[in-house]
Amino acid sequence: MKKSFSVSHVLVYYFIAVALSMCFRVPRFNPEWYVNLGSYPYGWILVSLLRASGPLAGGILCIIIFRNKYRRTITVTGNSLVISAIYFLAPVLMISIFGISRTGMDNIHWSGLLSGLTLMVYCLFEETGWRGFLQDEMRGITNPFRFIFIGTLWYLWHLNFISPDIYSIKFGLLVHLPSCILGSWIIGYMADKYKSILVAAAIHSIFNIFFDLQTDIKSKAMIVAGVFIIWIASSFSMERNALPQKK
Repeated sequence: MKKSFSVSHVLVYYFIAVALSMCFRVPRFNPEWYVNLGSYPYGWILVSLLRASGPLAGGILCIIIFRNKYRRTITVTGNSLVISAIYFLAPVLMISIFGISRTGMDNIHWSGLLSGLTLMVYCLFEETGWRGFLQDEMRGITNPFRFIFIGTLWYLWHLNFISPDIYSIKFGLLVHLPSCILGSWIIGYMADKYKSILVAAAIHSIFNIFFDLQTDIKSKAMIVAGVFIIWIASSFSMERNALPQKK
């Protein structure tokens, strides 16, 4: 097992992630076809997912290209397909139950289902790169410095500071950057525990529910509370069933 990380591997991943993000995350660089997607029915789904295409492409390519040059421990389903699926689908279930109001969609629960699935696939795209590749690649760095470094790269990748007219630099440095570092720490810990990109995407979704989900703060809090109840109950049940039974 390697004892340090490869700077060149990290740069390859980060270049791909940022290059694609330039096209889909910075308004002035948006291609015309991407701008027009929002005018089509359900076009908002592709608009959202393309914003996370950079980490997905970078992660997949680097996992394939460098597969024999670093130790991969975090996979899609990790230690348990069942627990990974429960973690991943719990936010979809709760968002569907509460519902989301979207223009042109009369059924808030159908809209909630699509919004929940889009949110989770978005997080899966991102986590394929950040935890699926980068966290393992940088395993030679001692914690918490590994999580701080990944969190800082994650913050910069968002490229929000390039559009100061719609993004406050003060907010970025005082709220967004600490959130990315804290998020990298929490998501990274859970990814190491379950070895699962799906679990990492599920934890990631909690941040996106509060920052991005188009509903009121009370509904967001209740959705997250329901998600945590499902996670805790399922984890407790799985761990209890895994214990050897007394005769």
